[in-house]
Amino acid sequence: MARRRPLPVFGNRRSHPGGCRRTIGCMRKIETVAGNAGYRHQLDRVRRFLDHVEGPQANDVEFQDMMWAFFQNCWHLKDWVKNDPLASEANKASVIRKAHDSELLKICRDLCNATKHLGPHQSPSAGTGAAHHHIDITITPGESSTMDCMVEDGHGNLISGKQLARDCVAAWERILRSEQLNTSRRS
Repeated sequence: MARRRPLPVFGNRRSHPGGCRRTIGCMRKIETVAGNAGYRHQLDRVRRFLDHVEGPQANDVEFQDMMWAFFQNCWHLKDWVKNDPLASEANKASVIRKAHDSELLKICRDLCNATKHLGPHQSPSAGTGAAHHHIDITITPGESSTMDCMVEDGHGNLISGKQLARDCVAAWERILRSEQLNTSRRS
C-alpha cells in the first residue's frame, strides 16, 4: 500500500493537489444560480407539487390545496416557456400552441382558472368545461387513508385528479422534448 505524502504546510495553509490552497477549517467559495432562471425551474416546481399531491396529507383541506396548487403551477408552465430568454421564439410559439391543443392541458387550464378565480376566468377551453367534482377519501382501519380529487372532464366522465396530474406532467415533457427543450431535473 502506497503511503500518502503529507501536504506541504505554508503558515496555517496546506497546498492541495492541482495547486489549490485553502485555509484549514474553511470551505472554498461555492457559487450557484438560484431563483427563477427559466421554464425548467417551473417544470421542477410542477414535479415537486406532484410529489406533494402523491405523498401523505394531513387532511382533505391540505390535499385539496396541493391539488389546486399543482394545476395552477402546471398550466402556468406555458408562461414560463413564453418568458424564458433562452428559448427561441419559434420554440415558444410551438410549445404554447401544443399546450393549448392538448386535451389534458385544457382540463388543467380549466381547473387552474376555476381555482384561481372561483369559477372559469374565460370561456372553457374549447368546450372542455372541466371542474372539480369531489374529494374521494378511503379510510382503512389500521392503515393510512388515501385521498384523490375527482374531476369531471367536461364530457360527463369522472377522472382521478392524481392520474390527471401525472398525465399532465407527461404531456408537458412530451411537448417540450418535441421542441428539443431540456426536461431534465435541475433540482
